Amino acid sequence: MILREHPRVAAHSFKPEYDAIAWEDNAEAFAAWCEGRTGYPLIDAAMTQINQTGYMHNRLRMVTASFLTKDLGIDWRLGERYFARCLNDFDLAANNGGWQWAASTGCDAQPYFRIFNPLTQSEKFDPEGKFIKRYLPQLKGFSAAEIHAPWLAAVDRQREAGCLIGSDYPFPIVDHTAARASTLARYGKVKRR
Repeated sequence: MILREHPRVAAHSFKPEYDAIAWEDNAEAFAAWCEGRTGYPLIDAAMTQINQTGYMHNRLRMVTASFLTKDLGIDWRLGERYFARCLNDFDLAANNGGWQWAASTGCDAQPYFRIFNPLTQSEKFDPEGKFIKRYLPQLKGFSAAEIHAPWLAAVDRQREAGCLIGSDYPFPIVDHTAARASTLARYGKVKRR
């Protein structure tokens, strides 16, 4: 209904004021997100899944979309187009609505200050790391307590797990706490207009 009644949402934010968001222009970060190389295991496992199978569970669609738009500050339209190419169940209205919901630019969207924490989402929805280990087998040597943030494990423990962070698996490309602050400022500028 939204797409039929407001066809401009195919290329613009449902909330026109959000077309003024100053998105980051970071091709390297976008490529890392697309290829599952962000250093956040749940994000990387989800992106590996979509790249290998053409499918991604709705919870993971929300978390990866939030990560792209709110942790990396990259325009939701880039993620929407990437999912359109990858998803075997692609539907323009559903894909667009989901991306605009996650980016807080759509109708009935989550508030812009709601920013999914990739670590807490990982711990809550993949507590044992089974999904992560399925798509990121290089992390299989980490315990359930370590797998969500393997960069926090001591180097000796990383060696024991058979995965050195920075060599066998990337360090996080962004600090979630700092990214959250940047996102609040980015959206806050638009809200103050």
